[in-house]
Amino acid sequence: MTLCFGSYDTRKNFLLQSKAEKLDITELINSSNAQAGLLETKNQGKKDDNNSSHVWIKINVDQTGFYRVKYDDELAMRLKYAIEANKLSATDRFGILDDSYALCMACKQTLSSLFFLMDAYREELDYTVLSNLISVCCKVATIAADAIPELSDDIKQFFINLLQFSAEKLGWDPKSGESHLDAMLRGEILTALALFGHEGTLTEAVKRFHAYIDDRNTPLLPPDVRKAAYVTVMQTGSTSNRSGYESLLKLYRETELSQEKVRILGSLASCPDPDIVLEVLNFLLTSEVRSQDVVHGLGRVSREGRETAWKWLKDNWEHIWKTLGGGFLLTRFIGSIVSPFCSDEKANEVEEFFASRTKPSIARTLKQSLERVRINARWVQSIRNEKSLGEVAKEFAHRNYPALIQPLPLNERVDIWDSGLREMFSSSVFIFLRPSTLRLLIFFRFHLDIAQGEFVFNLL
Repeated sequence: MTLCFGSYDTRKNFLLQSKAEKLDITELINSSNAQAGLLETKNQGKKDDNNSSHVWIKINVDQTGFYRVKYDDELAMRLKYAIEANKLSATDRFGILDDSYALCMACKQTLSSLFFLMDAYREELDYTVLSNLISVCCKVATIAADAIPELSDDIKQFFINLLQFSAEKLGWDPKSGESHLDAMLRGEILTALALFGHEGTLTEAVKRFHAYIDDRNTPLLPPDVRKAAYVTVMQTGSTSNRSGYESLLKLYRETELSQEKVRILGSLASCPDPDIVLEVLNFLLTSEVRSQDVVHGLGRVSREGRETAWKWLKDNWEHIWKTLGGGFLLTRFIGSIVSPFCSDEKANEVEEFFASRTKPSIARTLKQSLERVRINARWVQSIRNEKSLGEVAKEFAHRNYPALIQPLPLNERVDIWDSGLREMFSSSVFIFLRPSTLRLLIFFRFHLDIAQGEFVFNLL
């Protein structure tokens, strides 16, 4: 295991040899420039407010170990400062967010604490980190809509706030000298903002889409942002407003580019109208769509269309099985349609349907999908049990940020949270091992005792 203390120059590598251990970190404390921020000033009987928030501890430096790390509220506060102040590498910024999301999904950490951490990524520009942040935002928005629909708009607004800085930096149009990663990121951010209902993005996307329909050579809609425009058009589509849907089908039929066809297929089913979703699903089984492209149309079925997609799969199972056989494509059908559900009742229904239809080629995927549904069900219940989540969501949704964020000292930032919110954060630190093939997490708890200069590890 590895840890660094206030700086990548102050680090320690060690081997955990038993279920419970103490690690002497006196040397790290004494050598760290941030010592004053951790130790109380005995003469004054208080902490150094100027330095205390600057001292951070990162476990699993550069994510070299296969385990998850959970920090207590004070250490999380310090890491949040380190992220805001750009003290951590992109790999560690990615790892901290990824661990926090995984722990939240496993009900080992509250959604409130995940929001608190995500708030530190408002000015993130690294592709890998920001792409992961977008993925987390989309997944959380979906699960929150099932668990706490009354807070869905506030949570989406918070995510819009998180992505606004990078979206304004990248804009809609390519810039001279930008990297290919910037082009990829631009499309991901704008697509996410469209899904979250950001008015500015929706308006601009519709304008550019119509310009593209009128002139396929227009520079207003380059390939890297077309997905955002297509998703936007489908967000307003319905059986009574089919113009956008029909325009996309026309584009699909006219283009000869496979990449463009895939891009369109990946947008069609995002429509919130279940009737349109059903039309799209039926279209996927026609001769106009290559069998290997069908899965792209299943990848972004809207939350409102999930039940429609499941009924469609049941009604067309025999045809799909005969058409695709037991190969990779069939497993994608099951995974894409079943996994998004989030109730034990739905897991039981799926299990019952496949009880007489399971084949060896799909057994593993079906088992994984059912496991995902039950994980989602537990996560939904955990979110519903968070008493102060509504206050936290509204706080982040309506917070006004200055143009340049200057991290507050630790004591001031902590004062934002009342005692009830502080209790949401665990009082211990956990390290979760993450086996590559199993979702079962083995975890360690460790306590940091600065005064004694030691870590205490316990396997639970």
